[in-house]
This record gives sequence, C-alpha cells and structure tokens, in this order.
Amino acid sequence: TTSSTMLRRKGLAMQFAAGFEDVEFYAKGPWANYSDRNTGSFLGRYHTTVDGMFEELTHPQTNGDHLGLRDLLLTNPTNGLCLRIQTEGDVAFSLSHYDETQWSHDTKYTCFHPYDLKKNNLLYAHFDAWQRGIGNRSCGGDYCLEKYKCPTGESTYKLRFTPSVKP
Repeated sequence: TTSSTMLRRKGLAMQFAAGFEDVEFYAKGPWANYSDRNTGSFLGRYHTTVDGMFEELTHPQTNGDHLGLRDLLLTNPTNGLCLRIQTEGDVAFSLSHYDETQWSHDTKYTCFHPYDLKKNNLLYAHFDAWQRGIGNRSCGGDYCLEKYKCPTGESTYKLRFTPSVKP
C-alpha cells in the first residue's frame, strides 16, 4: 500500500543469475512502452536479448518497460536453463544489465550518459503493477498528467516462476 502519487513505480525488483540472455515475452511490444506512451505498441509474442531491451537515452533512467506481461521466458543459451514467468493481473516488466541505482538521484553518483554506466553480468528485473507516466513538461508544471500518476492504495498481481531445461 502506498500513500503518495509522486511514487515512480509500484512493484517488485529482483536480480537473476548471469547468463539468462535470451528473452521471449508475450506483452506489449516490440519496443518499450509506458502508461502514457503505448498506443503504438501491440500485444504479441516477441523475442530479443537483455542488451536489446536497453534504450540509450541521453540521461539514463527507467527504460525498456513493456506493459501487459502475460508470459516471459528467460533462457541461458550456454547451458539451456530456462525460467518461465507467468502473470495474473496488470504487470509491466523490464530487464537490464545495469543496476538502477547508477542513475538514481538518491545516490552520490549520478551519471548523465549511457557510457557512464557500469554493465553487470547479473540480470536486474522489475515487475511493476504501475509506473508513473513519462510526461513531457510541454505545459509547464508537473510533467505527468494526473491519470498517469501511480494510484494510492493497494495493487496486486501474481507471478508464477517455473524453471526448466531446454530440450
């Protein structure tokens, strides 16, 4: 439960072991999409890599999000290990080799360009019930319309993790 509409996201952050590079998902895609930026994205099955999900923005920030996640399959191509994540409820997800604290304003180190980031072999994952919209500050004031702010109160969803080995 939250009490602030200034919240950036509501969800779960996780780390997975190195090697899960292949990504297949059923969600909105093929490119990144957000609560206020998704009319050009379509629900479908897409295949990419973790590196392929990274967006080189001028100032690194939350990126590579995909709304409407139903099914995610992460595969380690060297040993065939797979991890399937199935969802119930509204879930957006993102995957990256970059620890989000590198571009957080809450740390002493704030980078300003993608080349300032330090890549890690670990996989950083977010599974969000809601993310604040990106906005654009075109009318001054707050950069996000009220309807795209994180709602207060409780948000729920389910994640089901199933490990396997590719035949």
